[in-house]
Amino acid sequence: MGLGRPEEEMRLEEMLEEAPKLKELKIEEETEEVETIREAVEKVEAVRIKTFKIGDHETLEELKEGEDVSYLRCLRCGLVVRLDEVSRLSEAKCIGGATEQVTEQTREKTKISRCGYCGRSPVVGIYPTEYVEGSPIEVPLCEECVKKVEEFYLKARPNVSGLTRKARVRCKHPLEDSKAVAWHHFTSTWYVRSENGKWPCPSCGTVFDRLLETIKHFTEKHPDLPSKAGREYVKGLGEVSRTWQGYYCPVCGLLCDSEATLKDHYKSHGGG
Repeated sequence: MGLGRPEEEMRLEEMLEEAPKLKELKIEEETEEVETIREAVEKVEAVRIKTFKIGDHETLEELKEGEDVSYLRCLRCGLVVRLDEVSRLSEAKCIGGATEQVTEQTREKTKISRCGYCGRSPVVGIYPTEYVEGSPIEVPLCEECVKKVEEFYLKARPNVSGLTRKARVRCKHPLEDSKAVAWHHFTSTWYVRSENGKWPCPSCGTVFDRLLETIKHFTEKHPDLPSKAGREYVKGLGEVSRTWQGYYCPVCGLLCDSEATLKDHYKSHGGG
């Protein structure tokens, strides 16, 4: 008694390989390319192993050897019920909901058997790789999918409007020529790997071994910072794109940490 669709499982791994990349793209204007990308994402979502929202719980179906009934496990609080006792999930309050953070002890006890992208196991962690209406959705990932997502963040770069609305400029972090730098669109934030190979939080400096762990920490501990991204008027340049980390040069896309730094840099392009 399962919730999956076995006839599509053979196509799952192949389609999911590009899913994180498609979900990250940021395009401001409606184009045929945008429509193509959206259609591809919809196809992937149609067959991807999904979680199920039941009451306050975000659940994942699990199978146990020797039993003909599957189980539902809440990814937030760890509550497990048989599929034929699903009403228990609706009646029980999830201790890991939006109003109460999941403790590390609860996370340690929550055992997820399948990766949310490829369906393989074992899962090495649960990370916020998808966002719905501005809210992070954590997805259980295996080691291979973690590497693919992190590799994409290391290659991804934002595009902003140039001096004219029609011009598009690929942005650059000032340290990326000498250090490993990752861009995460959902938090509008740059992450820079330290010399010892660790990933410090760009806000508070807390250090993690894995990039996705740092992104997870930033999402949970500093949720207000990404909201500062947008456009701002700078005298002498007009409207420029910015994030909580600084301003983007409308000519070359270089991130400048302050308005004064941006104006000084702009002079190198003959402006100002």
